[in-house]
Amino acid sequence: MDTLRLEPMEHRGQRCVAIVGPMYSGAYGAVRAFPGRLYSKTHGCWYVIYAPDTLSRLAMELRRYQPVEVSERFGLKENVEKSSPLVPLPEGYHEHLVRVRYSEATIKTYETQLRQFISWLHPVKLEDLTEEFINRYMLHLAKQKRVSISTQNTAINAIKFYLEKVHRGERKAYYVDRPMKETKLPHVLTQEEVKALISATRNVKHRCMILVLYSTGVRISELLNLRWSDFDVQKRQVFIHGGKGRKDRLTITSKKAIDYIRYYLDQYQPKEFLFEGPKGGRYSSRSVNQIIHRSAQEAGLTKRVSAHTLRHSFATHLLELREDIRYIQLLMGHDSSKTTERYTHMTTR
Repeated sequence: MDTLRLEPMEHRGQRCVAIVGPMYSGAYGAVRAFPGRLYSKTHGCWYVIYAPDTLSRLAMELRRYQPVEVSERFGLKENVEKSSPLVPLPEGYHEHLVRVRYSEATIKTYETQLRQFISWLHPVKLEDLTEEFINRYMLHLAKQKRVSISTQNTAINAIKFYLEKVHRGERKAYYVDRPMKETKLPHVLTQEEVKALISATRNVKHRCMILVLYSTGVRISELLNLRWSDFDVQKRQVFIHGGKGRKDRLTITSKKAIDYIRYYLDQYQPKEFLFEGPKGGRYSSRSVNQIIHRSAQEAGLTKRVSAHTLRHSFATHLLELREDIRYIQLLMGHDSSKTTERYTHMTTR
């Protein structure tokens, strides 16, 4: 379905709202019935005299029949692409996310998605939100933005969190169509490619990060929370505190990785976390992936490589060594064995 655009227009010395784009019958009828609507032969479009409330009511009415985009030139400072923190969140949204103990990454993602929705919804206010607007936005994400299925589901969750946990109005059930989940196989390196990646990483700290990721199978967030005290050198085990889903677990590591960590500690002497930024404190997850990407290029790898690729490779190589899949599930921290079974498609055996 084509999208209507509401654009600012100067006409006969007045600031107006121009309705631009192919109009379907329902939207055309809504325009004809809208108070104060006029037609400009000069500009070849329907329009109304601008006022913030008029713009809001017009957008709300047209979105009942057709997707509508409102020009940023009406005063919205940031667009959907940038999702700037300048787009205000509803009062209490951040605080409620913190109170229910969502992780920092989840809080940031939810806030970003809700800001994007608020930007798209403008000038309609969240208090006037209806189920139809949410479904229109899902259509916008799928058709115009072409976001991934996981991003679309996250957007739904962020909006639902506002409606169900934060919004103080009348409680109501919202029925939103969710896209079907994709089943994708993970990207995995061969053991030779892992060796090449490690060899191409010359910086001691960076090489240590890659060794720990591969030898333990931890997630990047778990890596950044590690301390040397989490390592049991004798048993070659690593204690993961509050992993995904706030669950503790044990995983394994290798003697070579432990020896190299000791060498790294002598060189850098971090104060709190195993890996710290230049000014101390927790290292950045984005920086870790940038390091891995550069090392992959240096090693001449053509595959897409990230911290999660090393986690997938850890599990796949254990399967190739004929380790029990239930044991690997525990090391990875998977709730379901079905998640771990994906790696059976990747093994050379």
